[in-house]
Amino acid sequence: MSKSSLLTLFTHPSMAHSLQPALKKLMAGAVISSLSGLAMLAALWCLTQLLEELSPFWIAMAIGLWLLGSFSSALASWLAHDGESAFSARLRRQIANHLVRLPNHSLAKHSDQSLRDLVSNDVEKLHHMVAHLPAEAANFVIVPLAAIALLIHMAGLSALWALLPGILASLYYLIVVPHINARDGQARMKVMGEIITAVDDYSRGIRVNRIYGRQSGALAAYDDATKRFTSSMVMWVGKVATLAGMAVALLQAVATFAIAYLITFDANIETQAATIFFSLAIVTPALRLGHGLDYVSTGKGAMGRIISLLEQAPLPTGKTTSLENTSPLTLTNAQMSIDDVPLQSPLNFTFKSGAVNIITGPSGVGKTTLLRIIAGQETLQSGQITLAQTDIQQLNELTRHKNVLLIPQGSDVLPATVAENLRLTAPNASDSELEAGLQRAQLNIPLETSAVILSGGERQRLGLARAFLSDAKIILLDEPTSALDSTKVERLMVELKHLAEEDDKTIIMITHDETLAVHAATKLELNRTMTSENQQ
Repeated sequence: MSKSSLLTLFTHPSMAHSLQPALKKLMAGAVISSLSGLAMLAALWCLTQLLEELSPFWIAMAIGLWLLGSFSSALASWLAHDGESAFSARLRRQIANHLVRLPNHSLAKHSDQSLRDLVSNDVEKLHHMVAHLPAEAANFVIVPLAAIALLIHMAGLSALWALLPGILASLYYLIVVPHINARDGQARMKVMGEIITAVDDYSRGIRVNRIYGRQSGALAAYDDATKRFTSSMVMWVGKVATLAGMAVALLQAVATFAIAYLITFDANIETQAATIFFSLAIVTPALRLGHGLDYVSTGKGAMGRIISLLEQAPLPTGKTTSLENTSPLTLTNAQMSIDDVPLQSPLNFTFKSGAVNIITGPSGVGKTTLLRIIAGQETLQSGQITLAQTDIQQLNELTRHKNVLLIPQGSDVLPATVAENLRLTAPNASDSELEAGLQRAQLNIPLETSAVILSGGERQRLGLARAFLSDAKIILLDEPTSALDSTKVERLMVELKHLAEEDDKTIIMITHDETLAVHAATKLELNRTMTSENQQ
């Protein structure tokens, strides 16, 4: 398992991209760690010589080799952790950069918690595989082989019987534990997931379940899930933990000492010491094997999730960095789809610049999807959207972000002041400019007000204020008037019309309110059989 995990980690293109710059330090750490282990073995060999011949030379050699081994171990650890920290930083940036380039429908498949885990927890779970496993794998092979060679040289083949406890325990960790975990681990994780779901359901009882009278049902589901988890853990302890305890007991020094003494009780002191010292040096790495395999299993799962994410196709981006102008915005045989299912017939339409354009149609026909495609958050199934006769897929991310602003439906705000929320769109705007943007969006609140205490309608207007502060020439608004009364809607539409005409902006808004068509220069009506009309 560790071999395949390491091989995938080092060779998979998406992982190798972040790992490559750290390879020299990681490999150097593994080599120096092996040299440290060999130095410690040499120090033990000096001790066996010291027992035969009490000499300052062997004392000095043992101390020198111990110091060399300790220094090498510290250096190896520093190299490995320094390389791993650089790898983790690059991988986090790679994941974050990939996430912001994924289409909305791909992001929607991940919960907020799973996205946080991918960027943070899953990268941390690779720590052992990257920083420790290469050195431990080398030590688990090189140091025991060298110790076996010394053991046979000094005590003969019969001394190998002292390795029996370590061999049995190693086989247990390498064969039995992975088999049991593969068989029972998924069931335990399923029950744990059910507990989490039950806890969430029960915690929502205060706000949601009370409405439907489901508090008792949520509590019963939680109680049932915890009982099944407890029985699962008891089963796991009986099958895995108990046997693991027996394996660890076999690895204790007393078992090795007993066998070593049984074999060499009538030999000279040098042979006895060699059998005890070197057999223990061989068995000791197995003490960390079970713990290490747990980390490998955890890291392997995290690596699989990260690779799965990085293999998802990002949004296309081009190399065009500038546009002479930003009109017209045209749809040419534009076919939208969700999960490869077409939403309507291909669209052919030109939005008028310096004016308000509206999109109407029933729910689920693709209105919001169209805005997301224009903003670069989704892709067309076929056809083309051009801006100033340039395919928007040929624009690089910065150019598209500079020229196109999407204000989605809803009331999402950052937990910061009103001014701080607005300055994400207009970082250099003065307070008076921010206040003017709020006024045009029909919102009259102090800039230092916390955005999180605003009502749904106020949050919506705070988002709309960004349209009056942005330099973008294409403004996309998704249901901007859904939470406003008729008076504010009328005033807002007048302001948007002035904004479009005065600053030569192309404003495209989704609405279900047909009365707003009077303010629009064009209307695109989406349905399963698409029609459109231009209003002058």
